Amino acid sequence: GSGTETVTALTSASSITVDRNNGSVFTVTLSHSASFTLSNFGTGQTINIKIKQDSTGGRTATFSGVKFAFGDNSIDTSANAISFVTIFNDGTDKLAAINRAYA
Repeated sequence: GSGTETVTALTSASSITVDRNNGSVFTVTLSHSASFTLSNFGTGQTINIKIKQDSTGGRTATFSGVKFAFGDNSIDTSANAISFVTIFNDGTDKLAAINRAYA
């Protein structure tokens, strides 16, 4: 195919399930602090999540069972800020990095 990924919208809630069966790229605008759970996430797969703060900001995100580069697991909490989380499952660990401060 064209290599184009389907982007799946998630709904803000205090608990958000990211189901890899629905794609590999997700987006959510947080109006809650959220705990993300990954499901159907197999060895060799990647999940990407664009997380945007609402106009209030101050929302946090946590991820169950995920190891972050440099232990840095904080998203940008400024109003309307965008963070982009990439998570790779190597079969032993779920390894992640967060990019912030998109202008």
